[in-house]
Amino acid sequence: MATLQGLDRGLRALDLISLASEGLTVADLAARLEIDRAIAYRIVRTLEEHGLVSRQGKRVRLGAGAATLAGRFQQQLVLAAQPVLQRLADGTGASAFLTVAHGAGECVPVAGAQPAVQQGPVQVGYRIGVRHPLERGANGIAILALQPPRPDEPEEVVHAREVGYSVTSGQLQQGATGVAVGFEVPGAVGASVGVVAMHEFDVESVAARVKEAASRLAPPGGA
Repeated sequence: MATLQGLDRGLRALDLISLASEGLTVADLAARLEIDRAIAYRIVRTLEEHGLVSRQGKRVRLGAGAATLAGRFQQQLVLAAQPVLQRLADGTGASAFLTVAHGAGECVPVAGAQPAVQQGPVQVGYRIGVRHPLERGANGIAILALQPPRPDEPEEVVHAREVGYSVTSGQLQQGATGVAVGFEVPGAVGASVGVVAMHEFDVESVAARVKEAASRLAPPGGA
């Protein structure tokens, strides 16, 4: 299918800029896109006029417009997630949740669902809107597993990256076990979907359902 070359280059440029924590120079952008520097400059000027990037000295970084679009995407993600979470909760008999990274070191659950039929004597009431460190809880570990390996990362992150899902017990609530799968979202370090329960369950079968839920929520081309 034919694409618009200018739009394609602009979107690729925006993606490259978003991945560079220190920003990119126009020369860097031209080299990575394999285009003339004058064309890269015009792309940056166009993105800048729409507030999607800003220039600080010689470096180009994401602008406020990109954050606005990302915020709107997350609102839409929460709405789209609700039926997926309910299906996941009903299918596993556990509380389901959607979590989004908050900055580089924390995450926050933004949506949840309870199973229509309770399994076990105690149901976990997941606290929506309460931030916690990424290193604690299956939801945060799953988000960290999306990132490139680091020599000092927790073993749970290494294992989650290897098997495609995270499992933790008792890290956020005593006696609770969580399973989560991470996926990439625009404008954030990442997101995860998963379940948490006080009763015993088959981790592999639950993980398969969580992976399916993540595939439904991940944007096309995302993880």
